[in-house]
Amino acid sequence: MATYRVLDPTGTVVETKDIESAEDAHAWFIDVRADNSELGWRMEVQHTDGWSFFDDTEGAS
Repeated sequence: MATYRVLDPTGTVVETKDIESAEDAHAWFIDVRADNSELGWRMEVQHTDGWSFFDDTEGAS
């Protein structure tokens, strides 16, 4: 299990959650930002040495 977090376009963490798989994490990310058409939403995954980029909206709404 890994810890993921969703950040809004300003860099504010809007939610953090422990999730079993990357596929489930991606689905959760889409659900969290579903009502947001703003560019710049992103997801990070926690590692022992910090947070790493996982996904972003890449302009999709």
